[in-house]
Amino acid sequence: MDGGQASKAALTSMPYQCQELILYGSVFADNLPDLERRLTGLCDPGSTEFHEHDLSFSLRTGTDPDVTIRYLTGTFNLAFIITCACSCCRLRRRFNVDSFNSHQWQFRYIGGPEPDQKCPVIVRKVIDSIAYSHLMMDFVKTLGLRMDYEYIAKGTVWTNGKMKVVLSQIQKTEKAGHYDQANLKRFSDSYLVEMSVCLPDSAEYTAAAKQLRDFADQLLPLVEME
Repeated sequence: MDGGQASKAALTSMPYQCQELILYGSVFADNLPDLERRLTGLCDPGSTEFHEHDLSFSLRTGTDPDVTIRYLTGTFNLAFIITCACSCCRLRRRFNVDSFNSHQWQFRYIGGPEPDQKCPVIVRKVIDSIAYSHLMMDFVKTLGLRMDYEYIAKGTVWTNGKMKVVLSQIQKTEKAGHYDQANLKRFSDSYLVEMSVCLPDSAEYTAAAKQLRDFADQLLPLVEME
């Protein structure tokens, strides 16, 4: 098998659909250094910074949105989604001076939470893909989607094996379409905390859910993950 065939085989064998186990929490900015020190001791060495722009779209089929698309500009190393009862999708790309000229997007479909009352974490289906196009906004509009809100997320990603911990400061723009620092305002004085792990689509998740819950409990009382 030559290099091209090997690359194609690796690409087609990549898992694009999986189960995501996730928990959410928040921490005051004053307590962030303590949480980071705790994570330094619990997680793998090192961390990764990110900066993302997220636009949320929804397809309205009734009283509540059934499908949401998030158009997100940012580094492609985490999944940032707010808990909701509906299915969601989102698009994202890197957020920096040149990001708005970029045509590479990450697209993620996020299903609604599984109705497992005994599971200590949120479980949902996710499908990831990468697209390269300068017509993504036209594509979103063609689907009949309407934008609900947008925000800027900036923070750090930590890992512990397959687990991923994301600390994010959320900002909003005071003028739609303008994302320079003069127009950005912090949403609150707290940081969003997300903890997740992805498993194969049909894999048993009970053990992984317990491990995620146990790890989250080690962050108490700095942050309570739900």
